[in-house]
Amino acid sequence: MHNAKLALALHFMEEEPQAAARKLELQDADYIAALLEKAPAQVAARVLSAMLPVFAAPVLLALDAEEAARLLKVLNNADIAALLRQLSDKDRHKQLALLPLKKQTACLLLLSYPDYTLGAWTETDLLVLDEQMDVADAMLRLKKRAFSETGDIYVVNDKRQIRGKLSIYALLRAANNQQVHRLMQPVEQSVSGFTELSAALKLDVWQRQDTVAVINQQQELLGIIHHHQLRHALTRSAVSAPLEPLPGDILGAYGASINALLDLIAPPQTGRQEAK
Repeated sequence: MHNAKLALALHFMEEEPQAAARKLELQDADYIAALLEKAPAQVAARVLSAMLPVFAAPVLLALDAEEAARLLKVLNNADIAALLRQLSDKDRHKQLALLPLKKQTACLLLLSYPDYTLGAWTETDLLVLDEQMDVADAMLRLKKRAFSETGDIYVVNDKRQIRGKLSIYALLRAANNQQVHRLMQPVEQSVSGFTELSAALKLDVWQRQDTVAVINQQQELLGIIHHHQLRHALTRSAVSAPLEPLPGDILGAYGASINALLDLIAPPQTGRQEAK
């Protein structure tokens, strides 16, 4: 495949992952897998997570184990769980085996919630601090960055129940020997992971904040969900959700890229071997 055409298609995927996802959902899983294998992991993961799970899950199976592991490493746990829900038990276990143990555990927890509830779509990759830690301990964990970026850091007790939250900026300004519980602010509201998505969208809490903590039946912190993620989950949880048309400005600005993308993933009378 011509390098210039490939570069154009990959640029389109990077700049407009949602638009690329809508186009790719119409293509065969093998062709999509062949294209994603050529893309950087971050770009491929953004496109895969933007696809409806019912279309994205077969793509995951079309990838070889090494490529699947490469993308699963980048995808957040909620997106992985959404894909795994679409697979048979055998295929689900096979994909789970590609994950590190910590990610496996988190995904299994999310899979225990019905897909129409908050728990199934909760972001679990966040930094959580014990209330007995000091700032120096917290900063060591912050530097590892093995979590998604969020404005708030939650503080829990020894039962993993929420005690409060604080910002990264509060940590940066504090003395190393100061305990984190002295820096935290109260959490106004948390929501059960069994709350249905449609009901969660109507909560008054969204009038005051864009992110809410999600808890399990033992009042333990499960994770967080952003308002935009909740809206996205409502769309993705519908298996038969209609495809959104591409906006006119995207079609105009990226028309050539879309054509190149389609030529790349579906060349006439060729198979996946040639697409690679």
